[in-house]
Amino acid sequence: MGDEDAEQLARFFDNPIGRPTLGLLYGRRRIGKSTLLVREVQSRQGFYFEATRVETPVQLERLGKALGEHLGVPRLALSSWEEAVAALLALGNDGPVPVVIDEFGHILEADGSVESVLAAAFGPGARRSSNGQARLVLCGSAIAMMRALTDGEAPLRGRAGMELVVQPDDFRIAATRLPLPVYLTTAVLVFAVIGGVVGYATDMVDFDLPATEEDVERWIVQRVLSPGATLHREATTLLAEDPSLAGQASLLHHSILGAIANGAVTAGAIAGKVGKQVANLNPPLNRLIEAGFVARYEDPIRGKRPLYALDDPFLQFHYAILEPHGAELRDRPADQVWKEQLKSIFGSQVRGPVFEQQARTWVRRYASAETLPNRDYVGRSSVPYEGKDHELDIVVAGAGDVPGDRPVFALGEAKAGETISRRHLRRLELARNALGSKAVDAKLLLFGTAFDSALEEVSASRPEVELIDLERLYRGS
Repeated sequence: MGDEDAEQLARFFDNPIGRPTLGLLYGRRRIGKSTLLVREVQSRQGFYFEATRVETPVQLERLGKALGEHLGVPRLALSSWEEAVAALLALGNDGPVPVVIDEFGHILEADGSVESVLAAAFGPGARRSSNGQARLVLCGSAIAMMRALTDGEAPLRGRAGMELVVQPDDFRIAATRLPLPVYLTTAVLVFAVIGGVVGYATDMVDFDLPATEEDVERWIVQRVLSPGATLHREATTLLAEDPSLAGQASLLHHSILGAIANGAVTAGAIAGKVGKQVANLNPPLNRLIEAGFVARYEDPIRGKRPLYALDDPFLQFHYAILEPHGAELRDRPADQVWKEQLKSIFGSQVRGPVFEQQARTWVRRYASAETLPNRDYVGRSSVPYEGKDHELDIVVAGAGDVPGDRPVFALGEAKAGETISRRHLRRLELARNALGSKAVDAKLLLFGTAFDSALEEVSASRPEVELIDLERLYRGS
């Protein structure tokens, strides 16, 4: 979670308006939502309650006890959510105060009418009669469920003054968690395994992160591949905890994630892998997108060609490494399976795709205006030349309603684990030539962990050829 998330939450809590306000905060598990909320609530002497997966009467009893302890009185007897919401909002009678209900999804699972109760409490009629200043935040990890609270005709539509969707940290922030001094060759490998989820870098690996590149294999074997490692079953748990993905269709959801992780990036390719028609694939695929597990990207220069990727490096690792090789990891020593089979798969199916996404993130967020003054559309694409389509890791295009007519400002190649050479540059040159006049001035960007000397000489003499090494990727623009 970044500073902007904390600042937006602080603004919501400190709003001086003289009536109760409602906010939503959600994101996938273990990214630090609760830690942020507890810190902000404690600093403002507010109230924090974490719901559990229990029936409504038990939940109300727990809440009444917590409210009583907070107020220094005996347990409040709450017989309904109307009473509970009234008691929560009354906490703001003396001024602005944060009131947080964490894991709100558990409450909603047990009693769907809570939405309407909250809608009434924050509706126009309630606003005219209430002078309290409670700042109520509903927090949850089931992204699709939380997002649905304000969608379409949902009761809470138009009632929330804040809807903060918290994302995992990007690769630059994730690197700061490594032991000092931070070696970028280590950072890029660790990010390919656990991404930017803070819980994966702390509790779930017993606060053990590799300090050097030489220690990464030991760490992967012990903290991820081992059948006793907490992370070993994390992806399965994530899907099981989300009501929109559990149930009869769970096997299909896992199959779709596995297909994407193993190279099926178009709807047609995914459908072929899982044995479904494309039309029948849309509902489960959309559920995975809504839940935050899959990302859909539009091709910058080719219309009606969305591409799909797993929206987390760890999911990529799980479905390319852990899930298809679970039997071997149960039957044989993990270090042996890693050396004989999984190390090479990691390089091609995990490290490579994750590094490509890091490069696209750099283009969007960190490249200077001098490097890329225009970047309206950034993504993957393909260009036909020499009789076949050639995939491009990065295409940067300008504005335009018709994708095929957009000007192309940069083409890029990202390769981890190999030395970038004139051969990689030649591929970009051929693609630029094939795109014709709309790409005639396009920059050629090469991302890598190592570059040969001949390519470095070319880059020094040709301003349109730029090399982005790990130092520039992580710390430069």
